[in-house]
Amino acid sequence: MRAVILLVLASLWGVAAAQVYTWRDASGKTHYSDTPPPGVDAKKMRAGTSTDSAGSAAAARGIAEQDMEFRKRKAEADKTQAKAEQERKEAQEGKLNCEEARNQLGALESGQRMSRINDRGEHIPLDDEMRMQEIEKARKAVQSWCK
Repeated sequence: MRAVILLVLASLWGVAAAQVYTWRDASGKTHYSDTPPPGVDAKKMRAGTSTDSAGSAAAARGIAEQDMEFRKRKAEADKTQAKAEQERKEAQEGKLNCEEARNQLGALESGQRMSRINDRGEHIPLDDEMRMQEIEKARKAVQSWCK
């Protein structure tokens, strides 16, 4: 952000320090340039002044509009980046949940004796019916997380 501000200020300083000429063409239209065309009665303007106050107001408005557009683009980029970061986190969490569900299902289907811990901290061995219920829960978890 500082670099952008410094760049804008440096360019404005360069424009203010540059020599500007003004002249009217045959149709009466006013032109501004840093070098007038040959054979034209061009008038040298003082640095930092303008013969057209509407032009300087338009330039100030243009800078303000550019700043607003920059801020808007920055906010949109930040929002897009935050959304992408959130999606990445959710994908990573889903991957971990899938892996855990598959591991649980594999352990239950292995036939190895398993137990659960009740509210009092006691180990309760799983009987066949409890094992089948746990296997069904694990399969649903795998289907849910592993898409």
